[in-house]
Amino acid sequence: MGKYQRFIGIDLGGARGKTTALAVLVRQGAEASVAAVLMRGPEHSANSSQPWTDETLLHFLAEQPHSETAIAINAPLTQPACTRCALTACPGDVDCNDVATRWLREAGQELQAQHVMADPNRIVALHQGAGFHQVAAPPAAATQRLPPYTHRCTEVELHYGRGILPREQIGQSSWAITSRANHLRRRLATMGYALNDSLIEVSPRCTIHALFGAHAAQGYKRDADPWRTRASIIEGMESLCFATTSGMSREDVLRNDNCFDALVSAYTGFLRSRDEWTMPEGEPFDLDGWIWAPPSPL
Repeated sequence: MGKYQRFIGIDLGGARGKTTALAVLVRQGAEASVAAVLMRGPEHSANSSQPWTDETLLHFLAEQPHSETAIAINAPLTQPACTRCALTACPGDVDCNDVATRWLREAGQELQAQHVMADPNRIVALHQGAGFHQVAAPPAAATQRLPPYTHRCTEVELHYGRGILPREQIGQSSWAITSRANHLRRRLATMGYALNDSLIEVSPRCTIHALFGAHAAQGYKRDADPWRTRASIIEGMESLCFATTSGMSREDVLRNDNCFDALVSAYTGFLRSRDEWTMPEGEPFDLDGWIWAPPSPL
């Protein structure tokens, strides 16, 4: 992983490309320099630059030095177990032998139950008549089913195992963007980019939560003053700097959600390579997918 010198972060939007942004970082020893942050193709003429449609994006990536470039995409690069299943008749969750489905109903449900039991805000008093009756033990933890047609193991592991919510809601991702991301993954495979090696899935929200805490992860888009929150996060990225040739990149990431997420995606790819992060070996994550994030939240 340490061989990569260029890191491209992509905040993936819809197929028309209007909400897709791209950031390019160049490694300089233990630090990374922002070379560019782009909301449109690299042509700087208003008449020739294009939104990041599939072909514009793939053309740009095809021009990169593949042997030293790693790509980090803020979108699901794999599908849930049921979606990728080839069976014509479903035996049901309980009888399914898919390793990801088994993990969800066993290890995933256990993680969820432990998360719920550890919640300090659980109600442990029962209404009785005109008042409340304190019970000796909390009521049984109320858990929800983790259906394998909406949930992936990596999201459950992050949310219930580490307390980090990778997307706005667990098990709720845009189908259109997921489909586009999976299409791009297959197209990039023809260029030599391999999943969980030179091509990774990331979540800026996860990275910010792990590095700067839950409040920053919740507020960098929705705060009364997200500009201030983003500026504080960028200042906290001690191994990141902006190249003098990057133009208005700093201003772009402060004012634009997509540009900021693209930058954090690229920075995540850089940290993963520099610090040699690892993922669990084997199933279910090899097939079901893995969201790369800093290993230990503060």
